[in-house]
Amino acid sequence: MRTDTTARDVMHREFLGVSESDPLRDAAALLVDEGTNCLVVLRGGEPVGRLSWRDALGALLDAGAGDEHDLTVESVMGPPLPTVTPDDALAVVEERLIAEGVDRVVAVEDGEALGVVTASDVLAVGAPRTGNGAHDPLSDEGATGDPRRGDAAMMGSDGGVDPAVEASSTDTSGSRTQGVCESCGALVPDLVTANGQAVCPECREV
Repeated sequence: MRTDTTARDVMHREFLGVSESDPLRDAAALLVDEGTNCLVVLRGGEPVGRLSWRDALGALLDAGAGDEHDLTVESVMGPPLPTVTPDDALAVVEERLIAEGVDRVVAVEDGEALGVVTASDVLAVGAPRTGNGAHDPLSDEGATGDPRRGDAAMMGSDGGVDPAVEASSTDTSGSRTQGVCESCGALVPDLVTANGQAVCPECREV
């Protein structure tokens, strides 16, 4: 991993967010339309919560006939995603992802969310590159001048695994190694293989 790389270098400046007062049905539709598993809940520019597809779906299913129209994002949202500063080294971001057991963090400066960094971003930068044609993701114009769209930034376990993540999650010996769990999307230090998938120990026991 490049030691001089920071969260600012790889964060997605366009990401999927909703407000606390948004109807839950609309937020759930956004989750489905964008193929993501989590939305950042914002109050102005401040991240104040997260809305997972499990929470949204569970609340809508539990609501009585017609009652789902009264539900808002605020009524079911979870705690805010962990945060980092844009100038934090990517190693710090990686440590935060592992410590919190999440697949993304929000880059915050002066109380305002500036972008999202996912576990896939961290592993893509740290993935081994070989040969004269080795690819440096930070050399792309899109990495600094035109960040990827929010749907890519928010893609988690429900949206599939980035090839760079999959390549770095297992080694040829089949031993435990760091990577993104293909079931829950968390970045963990002890990924194992079960039923043809690279998963964390918790998901392996399910």
